[in-house]
Amino acid sequence: MKFYVTTAIAYVNDRPGLHHAYEFTGTDALARFHRQRGDEVFFLTGTDENSTRNEEAAKAAGLGTRAFVDRNAAVFKRLCDTWNISYDRFIRTTDADHIRGVQELVRRWIANGDVYLETYEGWYCTRCEAFYEESDLKEGRCEFHPTNPDAIQRVKEQNYFFRLSKYADRLKELYATDPDFTLPEIRRNEVLGWLDRGLRDVSVSRGRSLQWGIPWPGEADHTVYVWFDALINYVTGVGFGTDEALFAKWWPADVHVVGKDISRFHCIIWPAMLMAAGVPLPKRVFVHGFLEYRGQRLSKSSGNMIDPFASAEQWGVDGVRYLVLREAPFEKDSPISPETLDARFNADLANGLGNLVSRSLAMAERYCATAVPSGRQVGESERALGAEAERALAAHDAAAVQLHFGDALAAIFGLVDAANKHYTRTQPWQLAKDPARRAELEGALYAGLEAVRLVAYLVWPYMPTVAAAIARQLGVADPATVPFADVSHWGLLVPGAALHPGPALFPRLDRPAAV
Repeated sequence: MKFYVTTAIAYVNDRPGLHHAYEFTGTDALARFHRQRGDEVFFLTGTDENSTRNEEAAKAAGLGTRAFVDRNAAVFKRLCDTWNISYDRFIRTTDADHIRGVQELVRRWIANGDVYLETYEGWYCTRCEAFYEESDLKEGRCEFHPTNPDAIQRVKEQNYFFRLSKYADRLKELYATDPDFTLPEIRRNEVLGWLDRGLRDVSVSRGRSLQWGIPWPGEADHTVYVWFDALINYVTGVGFGTDEALFAKWWPADVHVVGKDISRFHCIIWPAMLMAAGVPLPKRVFVHGFLEYRGQRLSKSSGNMIDPFASAEQWGVDGVRYLVLREAPFEKDSPISPETLDARFNADLANGLGNLVSRSLAMAERYCATAVPSGRQVGESERALGAEAERALAAHDAAAVQLHFGDALAAIFGLVDAANKHYTRTQPWQLAKDPARRAELEGALYAGLEAVRLVAYLVWPYMPTVAAAIARQLGVADPATVPFADVSHWGLLVPGAALHPGPALFPRLDRPAAV
């Protein structure tokens, strides 16, 4: 099976924040999950660069626009690489194939009679670079930039318009026949509300008072409006307009992962754009919630930021990947803070998973000559732990496929907790004192080590480096290299095989959080 997943590309004029890393990491976990389950995956992310704001910001910084976007795009790529994001392509909307693909899509709209020249007069948010109706504003301000009253401006200019209203009935039919096109349900209901209120045609070009942007085909005085150019990356990133074979292989996308502030563009305008161009629709748009800190959304515009590079240093890359997805379920808004992440780190990673791995390997080293013990004797506790492992496997996959990563991780750490409780019940350190109970000792340790092995494979999409480290300590195959179906069964550790204890995976944090 093939699986194509994308993030919303990051606006290159932003400073990377934890909210960017959160979206990248959730999408990366989904891509890794599907790779692990045997799918051939293409994962696209990148940067949105064709904005008039970039030209203005470049001038303010004393740089050429190309130099400015090159510098900023490199920072976002570094963020992806720092957070171990396994993208297959990092697209930039200044890429030559993207520009050609955008112009091809626009030409299809023109040929289909779906664009016309008109004078627009109305509200425009310079921060969102989006046109809004009066009803979209809250007390005259942009919903997403309420602290910046100057962001909303009244503009009047001659633009090309896209006949969005023409596709209202087809969009309603889409949601009637495929209600899961937008998930979760709360976001789908927002989309249905917008459709019920009616659709107006939307501007798809800007006048070229500033020169930065993709030229409108056959029209020197217009550029493609940045939002439309940016949306089109999902098809140009896999060959639309430049590589028919590649495009035929990967399109339609299985999932677009986007934030709720841009859901109208992705869930209404984007499918209409594709309909007008005769291109199949993606299968799903998943709209994740916001991270909130100090009572506000994390964002550059609010000034409410947590540095993702410092976060990777503070909690470790795998640690912070786990923390943001566990503490902030992907399907809803979630408050976070350095203090809550520290607490979660100590409870789940240091005292939970790290402790389980360390004690399991230490007891095997002390009582079983650093080798996998025999699991021949199986008592009530071992049977209960095996049953919990089967439940965790099923519950994890059911949640992960729906992008409910908080629930997926809870299932894994339910197994971690069960394994630690198994040791509390069986007390191997006491069994080791009685040679007559040797078989019980080995059975108890085997079950604990087997739980650790399954946790290593389950946790790989979220903490790939830690998962590989656990596999090395157990002497089993790297999770990145072995089919999940071959390793996702209870009882596969080979008695007598060598173990390789290592350093603590997650030393406990005993310091005040400071990001």
